[in-house]
Amino acid sequence: MITNEIPNFLTKKFPKSQIKFIGSGSDSDAYKIESRVIRIPHNNAKDLYLREAAICNAINNQMHFKIPQITIHTEPDGLLWVEHEMIMGHKWSWHKFMWQPMRMKNLGRSLAQFMAELHSINTRLIPEKFQESIPYLRFDDFKPFFKKYLTESQLRVFQKNYERILAYPVKKRDMVLVHLGIKGPNSVVDSDGNLIGVFDFCNAGIYERERDMVLIAMLAPYPLWRTFSYEYQRKTKIKPNKKRIFDLMKIEFLWSKRWTTPNGTIHAPNERFLLKNIGAAMAHFHHLPPVFKWWWYYAAKLRKHV
Repeated sequence: MITNEIPNFLTKKFPKSQIKFIGSGSDSDAYKIESRVIRIPHNNAKDLYLREAAICNAINNQMHFKIPQITIHTEPDGLLWVEHEMIMGHKWSWHKFMWQPMRMKNLGRSLAQFMAELHSINTRLIPEKFQESIPYLRFDDFKPFFKKYLTESQLRVFQKNYERILAYPVKKRDMVLVHLGIKGPNSVVDSDGNLIGVFDFCNAGIYERERDMVLIAMLAPYPLWRTFSYEYQRKTKIKPNKKRIFDLMKIEFLWSKRWTTPNGTIHAPNERFLLKNIGAAMAHFHHLPPVFKWWWYYAAKLRKHV
């Protein structure tokens, strides 16, 4: 369905209700109707929402946090749409509580509690066909795009480290149910900064636990990360592998989902995004301070125009 056709569809479906557009993401357009959220998946995202519904409905009673109970609807013409009760709470961002140390500590503790609970769920509860997580690209998939910016020797360094990270031997106990998107737009907190509800499980699946911590390590202020990692270890008796998290952080941009078009072809993200991430990865692979990503950024940019 074309985006501008959605309001007419919803008006016919809910003729006496007030319809409010919430926002548009990479996978769907979302609307608020009374106390419910209606999402219309984009054409290539139907399977993601079937997956999300199966996972949320399987774990809903296993968590002490609010998780949406999702209902799937299919119209006679094949249009799929989903609905669930809106999870009420306050919006937050990684830096919202920068000058509110108690709220920041509460957020770190509750994030750790959420992940500890999620990672302890029996993965057998998840239907097998929905267990697979979003894969990373193969090196040969993105090599043609990288050749514009890196020399042959630099490409070899990138390939060696990329394949090392992907081949890392993950222990069986560390293959857990992960959310892969914990951040402000996908969750709500109470007035004290405690996480109370989480949604958007479209990318959830069975993967290594450290993969779920990449966004926190990458975006959160250090005091928040410190509280989170301490509390997570205290609750699970498992210390987050920071070196592994930083390795995964540097290949975050190579999720196949970010590069794959609706028709299945590989298409590179915008140049600035690509060069910033190539620069950060190369600085990390050469054990240089993060600021050196800008050296790689401008060197790669110049190389393209030589």
